[in-house]
Amino acid sequence: MFTQAQLNQLDERKIKASQVIDQIETFKKGILPVKLAKPALQGDGVEVFEENEIENYVCSFQSEKKHFSLLKFVPASGAASRMFKLLFDAINEFNSNPDNSDKVLRKMPEIASFFAMLSEYPFYYDLIDSCKKSNQSLDSLIKERNFVEILKLLLFSEGLAYGQLPKGLLKFHRYNNETCTAFEEHFREASMYLGDSEDRINLHFTVSPEHLSLFEELSNVLINKYLKKSNTKFKVTFSIQKPSTDTLAVDLSNNPFLDNSGRFLFRPGGHGALLDNMQDLDEQIIFVGNIDNVAPIRTQPLRIRYKKLLAGVLIERVKIIHSLLNRLEKSYTDELKIDIIEFINKYVSITSAQNLTEQSDEEFNSIAEAILNRPIRICGMVKNVGEPGGGPFWVAAKNNNISKQIVESSQVDILDLNQAEIFKKASHFNPVDLVCFTRNYRGQKFNLKDFRDPDMAFIAEKSQGSSTLKALELPGLWNGSMAGWMTFFVDVPIATFSPVKTIFDLVREEHLS
Repeated sequence: MFTQAQLNQLDERKIKASQVIDQIETFKKGILPVKLAKPALQGDGVEVFEENEIENYVCSFQSEKKHFSLLKFVPASGAASRMFKLLFDAINEFNSNPDNSDKVLRKMPEIASFFAMLSEYPFYYDLIDSCKKSNQSLDSLIKERNFVEILKLLLFSEGLAYGQLPKGLLKFHRYNNETCTAFEEHFREASMYLGDSEDRINLHFTVSPEHLSLFEELSNVLINKYLKKSNTKFKVTFSIQKPSTDTLAVDLSNNPFLDNSGRFLFRPGGHGALLDNMQDLDEQIIFVGNIDNVAPIRTQPLRIRYKKLLAGVLIERVKIIHSLLNRLEKSYTDELKIDIIEFINKYVSITSAQNLTEQSDEEFNSIAEAILNRPIRICGMVKNVGEPGGGPFWVAAKNNNISKQIVESSQVDILDLNQAEIFKKASHFNPVDLVCFTRNYRGQKFNLKDFRDPDMAFIAEKSQGSSTLKALELPGLWNGSMAGWMTFFVDVPIATFSPVKTIFDLVREEHLS
């Protein structure tokens, strides 16, 4: 089926021929949308804790964390080009109207606001320095209304090159005479919940190969900075998305898309590919968060409190689940059966609990173990305020079992009025605020791929030159890649969610110091 050159290409990428065949079959049969049963709501899938309960979980985490190895895992490989889309568009508009910049500013009010608030942005003084290096003055450029030159000095390599850098390396906050990148804010935040004065803080970032050296250079600077400043010890590691997780592209007839030399075209498999990177981590408790969801110092204490809440809930559930599994391994008793069914009914799935009640004593052990013995995640969920993206739902599987899942809009058949209505009723939004436990009750690391649902992949149309192709994205890291995990949703305040999706977010209230 494949030429020797193609087989050699697969060997280079450590991709099995069977994987390619499976991917072609996926393109041919298509991917069915998930079947939403109902939204996960307060009291029905989303847990809400009172202040005294939160305090208890926070204190529990503080006292228990010394018994676990901890790490913060941050996907940071995404380029920031989409963050500056309107600025790139503005350059084209200004160039098309060289003698009428006011017309452009009226047409693009966001750009007018950008220049009006330029001095509020954290990179403002860097931009002044960039102008000086090119023998120009930012004040003069503004007076001359040379907006194109200012944008070029911000976005392109002759200046700050913000349009070509990943978000982690951009200045996000300004404190008097100091500025902080998103990358550094993760250092600062992690130090407040991952360790105490004598502990080492473990951070892991997934980055793109072309930016690895820049991250490593800044990391070394920050490690030394915090060691001198507060004797905080960081261990920072990096990884890149593995070529073995890239997926095959096909043409519109579902045949492999080949280049001029007859080689396959592979594309990155999306953030679901980072499951392999997560598999390689040795720590027991792994905090997961996006690179752009950071806060300035003044609002970090609230975020830290709820990070500790999630971790405290995780430790409690890990202890309960592992206790049940250890008891199950020793001997079956009627009392144990009741305890397991009560836990599953309360926290996992009513349908799973009902199924267990119908099993014979001989069958009960294996089915109960299959339900309980899996990776565990606690997912912070914020109130839905209209942000694009996914949220917590109860999802019906092929066997009619209902489980808690994080579902994106792209996974749902919105043309189905019933499914669209369920999706609209979601009360919460997924901010990607997870705390995970990836070891079983014997202390062994799970093979995380065993709990991935391949049917939650995604097919998208892309362009390659003048041709249209189809690309396959692996099940998302916190969607289909964790579909088989033991999942708990916990309500957290919207104030813990402050992403930077566009450059204009940097001057929103939640990012000003």
